[in-house]
Amino acid sequence: MKSYFLNLLAYDNWANQQVWLSISEKPLINPKIELLFSHLLSAQKIWLNRCIQQNESVTLWETKSELNNLMLTNQQGLLNYLESLENSDFDSVIAYQNTKGQPFKTSLKDILTHLFNHGTYHRGQIVQLLKAEREIVPSTDYIVFVRSSA
Repeated sequence: MKSYFLNLLAYDNWANQQVWLSISEKPLINPKIELLFSHLLSAQKIWLNRCIQQNESVTLWETKSELNNLMLTNQQGLLNYLESLENSDFDSVIAYQNTKGQPFKTSLKDILTHLFNHGTYHRGQIVQLLKAEREIVPSTDYIVFVRSSA
């Protein structure tokens, strides 16, 4: 199971990098593009913090500066965390509070599945918006990642 999630993380990192390259290519017209990417990265940070039981205030819906640094920090933090786990750890239950303060308990494998699906969802929104601003938009499909890694 560990190798499965490490592979999904590698895909997620690759896909985020593709989006970042397009975003940073030239100034954006639609501020929602940057807001969505910032949200995606903020959510990654929030979920990682929940998994490692770290209290850090992260705002979910505001555009952050230094998105590239946040992306790289998240990538390394998630990689370090996943590499520290054993296969049996993925069935463990994480207790946390959502952004409204409501308590929940969710298995780590379900949290990670949500985290990677959440990124895919928002990258799709971003790419759709980029179509109005870029001649070429990034292809962030998992199969493209697999083909490029082969």
